[in-house]
Amino acid sequence: MSPRAPFLRGQNLSETTRCFNCSKEIPAGVERCPVCGFALSGGRIEAIKEATELNSRAQLHDSRGEYGESIPMYRRAVELYPEFVVAWYNLGVALGKAGHHQEAVEPLSRAIALKPDFAAAYAARGDVRLSAGDHHAAVEDYSMAIELYPDYAQAYYKRALAWMEMGKTEEAAQDLEDYLFYKPHDKRARRRLESLKGGG
Repeated sequence: MSPRAPFLRGQNLSETTRCFNCSKEIPAGVERCPVCGFALSGGRIEAIKEATELNSRAQLHDSRGEYGESIPMYRRAVELYPEFVVAWYNLGVALGKAGHHQEAVEPLSRAIALKPDFAAAYAARGDVRLSAGDHHAAVEDYSMAIELYPDYAQAYYKRALAWMEMGKTEEAAQDLEDYLFYKPHDKRARRRLESLKGGG
């Protein structure tokens, strides 16, 4: 069991809560998180709770492919809680899956601005840029995702697709080889690699 933070020692667990911003366990009733400095005023807590509930409900709609239902919920969640990184990310992903690729870039960029080491947000922004035909920008996003998380298999695969669209077969082949290191049983990727190496 990991040791508790210094401000929790000797404190009853029933008197603690979790910060909405950093998710760390903190004393209940404090006005500012002692870990990340996030303001926890009463009115803001209510707004954040509502935003969190909206995000959870929207994710249920996403799981059913009901993006027309989820997107307005995510928009309201980030309106209530502008620092809600996950809701910005979810909004961008939902917009992308609904086919609004250009519109999806902005919320994913907001998620990245709030959390610069968010590899999945870079990859998701790469996905919508790839779908929109912005192949150079997609390569940059996938590259950043890989830099942050070198074992990000799907980012190698998607970057290979972007390289292929740009006619860069050598770079695409290398990324497919890297992807197959992690996913050796992916027959579709292996066929793509064989086609590239065979000049097909």
